[in-house]
Amino acid sequence: MLRILIRAQVQSVLASLTRSSRGKGLSLAAAGLLIVFLAAVFLFFFGFTFYALALALPGMGLGWFYFALAAAMAFALGFIGSVFMAQQQLFNARDNELLLAMPIRPRDILGARMAVLLLLDYALTLVVLLPAGAVWLAVAGGTLSGVIGFVLSALLLPLLIMCFTCLFAWLLALISSRMRRKTLITLALSIAFLAAYFYFYMNLQRLLTELIANSERIAGAFVAVYPLYAFGRAALGSWPHVAGFAACCVLPFALVCAILSRGFLAVTTRRGAGKKLVYRERALKASGAGAALLKKELARFGSNGMYILNAASGTLFTVAAVAALFIYRVEAAALLAALPEGLGAGVVTLALCFLTAMDFISAPSVSLEGRTLWLLKSLPVPTRKILMSKVNLHLAVALPPTLLASVCCAAALPFTLAEAAAIVAVPALTCVFCALLGLAVNLRYPKFDYINETAVIKNSMSVALTMFGSWALLAAAALLYAFALRGVIGMTAYLGLCAAALAAACAGLYLHICRGGVGRFAEL
Repeated sequence: MLRILIRAQVQSVLASLTRSSRGKGLSLAAAGLLIVFLAAVFLFFFGFTFYALALALPGMGLGWFYFALAAAMAFALGFIGSVFMAQQQLFNARDNELLLAMPIRPRDILGARMAVLLLLDYALTLVVLLPAGAVWLAVAGGTLSGVIGFVLSALLLPLLIMCFTCLFAWLLALISSRMRRKTLITLALSIAFLAAYFYFYMNLQRLLTELIANSERIAGAFVAVYPLYAFGRAALGSWPHVAGFAACCVLPFALVCAILSRGFLAVTTRRGAGKKLVYRERALKASGAGAALLKKELARFGSNGMYILNAASGTLFTVAAVAALFIYRVEAAALLAALPEGLGAGVVTLALCFLTAMDFISAPSVSLEGRTLWLLKSLPVPTRKILMSKVNLHLAVALPPTLLASVCCAAALPFTLAEAAAIVAVPALTCVFCALLGLAVNLRYPKFDYINETAVIKNSMSVALTMFGSWALLAAAALLYAFALRGVIGMTAYLGLCAAALAAACAGLYLHICRGGVGRFAEL
């Protein structure tokens, strides 16, 4: 039974990448190319980081510290990349009650879910440890025993990551089951992890310099963390440390599996005590169908932290960009002044469009209706209003920050009136275009056979096509001007043409949704 459940979980993950509920989607080869591209980006980033360390640490006799740092980075990436997915996959999956009602042992259900998470941890660990090992061999060389010890330790490290991931996810599930504001907890922790990542990324060069300058002192602190120290020594071929690191991974993993097996049923079937509401008579406020549908969409959006964090990440970055603009206003103005005349408006507009294209709130909105889709279809409301409420949700969340950032850029930086108008208009039209495109694509490629909502938000075909398709159009527009039209037309005039093209595209998508989209929604 465990083997069958694992196969079903893997097939579900692959299906989320390659097809929709209507059987349409990207081919396995196309999805594989996308994964390879993302992996290549990570490999290049970590390869650059480890190259600087490999040049300095071996000459100081701190080769083991190099591998300990690699293990620490792999652990951090694996933990951050899988902890919230673990909470959804293990304890908040939509089919938990269905599977528990079958003659299946709870530990088999847990084992199948953990197996998929373990595969994810292996993938995340690989993109860190693979460049670390390759750079070490290229720069410092290695021995056969060291290579074997490194490979064995790399295969064991995901077990240790799984221990902390599952325990933290279990604690989150226990805490959230007793609290009403679950979304705020998830959102706050996610933003904290994201902020820590970007702080590390923006200060990478300075951190590397300080790390190399103080490596002996920092290495002394790493010795106290035995699993990292044992990993570093094992990667240099120390077999006692290979055995010690294996014990640090296998024994806690077995203990965590035993603990979760006993507590899995209690956590997944827990029903938190709801707060008793006291009725207070108030005047009833009537609203139109459009406003009521938008309120429903906002309530769904606000109740899912992963929806907010993933689908509205562009909004979060846009707000951060506005704050950064006021802090580094002088530096930004100097940078734009160094660009050729007129090009600064194009760069700012492209950056704002890229940020707003990171929002894909409407792309999973139809799929998220799931089993309650029939309720929405049974409402005595025109289908066009139902569909446009999902577009309005996207605009209500993403458009105000986009307009705020555009107006701030236009006012704070030295632009002409025509350039300022283009900086405000083009990103706003891009936001409207992305909202309409996301809904149109989701109607074409809906996905209702998901285990939890996170799978739709992060892995569905409509989300991938909307976000990467929007980025591709932005890149095409930038490349067209850079290589074909730069000497033919001015930047301000080109931005005006882009605004006109976006407005026409928005009108076309709106008509498509009101005609073909209505019929397609009725067929779902």
